[in-house]
Amino acid sequence: MPDRKIERKLYSFDSVVDRGFEDIEEEAGTRRVHWTILKRTTADQVSRKPVSAVYVLQRDGNDSEFPSLGTARSAVNKTIVHPEKLTRSKEEYAAEKSGKR
Repeated sequence: MPDRKIERKLYSFDSVVDRGFEDIEEEAGTRRVHWTILKRTTADQVSRKPVSAVYVLQRDGNDSEFPSLGTARSAVNKTIVHPEKLTRSKEEYAAEKSGKR
């Protein structure tokens, strides 16, 4: 009896990750274009484990797929700048404590 490979049953679901808009200058004036970034996850139906994920940028009726969230955000000129750490390290606390004595 030949070994038959069992076909995996997959399902897909979308989650909204980010949304926004950009103003586009045209001859008739300024037009506001709204965009949404979705995370499209494909998972195994039996184990419920994710098999793959892709980020979909929906803008002006067009869908574009990107491998990561950063590339999808850069396509709409959105950059996120993280503030520097506000929590001090143990060494900084120790140096401050020994300096006061």
